[in-house]
Amino acid sequence: MFRILGFLIGSATSIAVILLVMGMPEFHAKDAEITQQRFDAAVEKLMAKKQDAEVGANEPVESPLPDDDSKIAAVDPLIEESQAEVEILQPQFADTESEMLANTDDLPASLEEPPLLHELQWYSFWNPFRSEIAASGFVAQLERVTGMDYRVVKIKPGVYEVAFAYDDDAERHAKLAQISAATGLDLPDS
Repeated sequence: MFRILGFLIGSATSIAVILLVMGMPEFHAKDAEITQQRFDAAVEKLMAKKQDAEVGANEPVESPLPDDDSKIAAVDPLIEESQAEVEILQPQFADTESEMLANTDDLPASLEEPPLLHELQWYSFWNPFRSEIAASGFVAQLERVTGMDYRVVKIKPGVYEVAFAYDDDAERHAKLAQISAATGLDLPDS
């Protein structure tokens, strides 16, 4: 009870001190005529802008092109020449499937189907980390020391493994040996 009473007395005292220092606020304009004049001036400016916009929209737009028929006649031969070139450049298509198959030998090597790339395998060689940040830090240090490419693989939330790519078992053993030699870590299968 005393706390509530103290809060109310303190709040009232604070408001009274603020009013004494700042003075009583005025909620109404001192001169209504000045306010009305400012409002009327703003309305007049808006109406003037609206009338200018309406006048500008109703004016005819001048064409940037001249009305000379001589200039149009000078352009016509150019249009006819460009159409003749277009007709010459149109490609000719094969009529039958056998003609299409016969022309595939002439294709450059870049347009032929690329050879299928074999898919690299990834080998996880270290105990899983609990955070991606820790695994990424480990990868950064390994890349700096060994110069090889590593990936952080998310197995599930809270389980991140570090892996490297390899083609066959010989390459995997060689990379494990390289990591062991560069870092001094005792890795299995190295």
